[in-house]
Amino acid sequence: MHTEPAYSEIFLTRCAFVIYGKKVYKSFSDRLPLEGAKEVLDFGCGMGTVAYYTLKRLESGRLTCLDISERWLKACRKTLRDFPDVSFINDRAALENDCFDIIYCHFVLHDIQESELEEAIPDLVRALKCGGVLVFREPLKEVQKLVTIKRLLSENGLILKDSRITDVPLMGNSLESVYMKA
Repeated sequence: MHTEPAYSEIFLTRCAFVIYGKKVYKSFSDRLPLEGAKEVLDFGCGMGTVAYYTLKRLESGRLTCLDISERWLKACRKTLRDFPDVSFINDRAALENDCFDIIYCHFVLHDIQESELEEAIPDLVRALKCGGVLVFREPLKEVQKLVTIKRLLSENGLILKDSRITDVPLMGNSLESVYMKA
């Protein structure tokens, strides 16, 4: 069951964005392969913390922000109000087949129940173009969830291209991985 975030959570996220934005969110966005015209999906966009930095680098592409929370999407629209090439959706059922070059998830997948991941990951893979990449950053302490995520990505035909462990301010050691759709 989906619940909306507390306003205090949104406030604390906005504070983290202001204080740690470059170290946390920009550093992740900087690793996204955004060269050339791209269709990009921010899955679980929250208030648009990564999207903000991604849009600064996305020269001729388009970004779609997806979050199941209307409250987060409202905050995201506010964060990204100065960027014209953004669309917002709140249901992954609206994703079309083979439409994204890049899908990224920043500290989202570990919060999704395993049964829901079993539906969400195939939907994301379906929406990814051949040769497209799915990039995620998740807390390393969520070992069991990471095992599930990696298993589901592999079972759905994605191939691991790159992976690294990094220390993220406020969030601790994290796994960043890039998977490609063959």
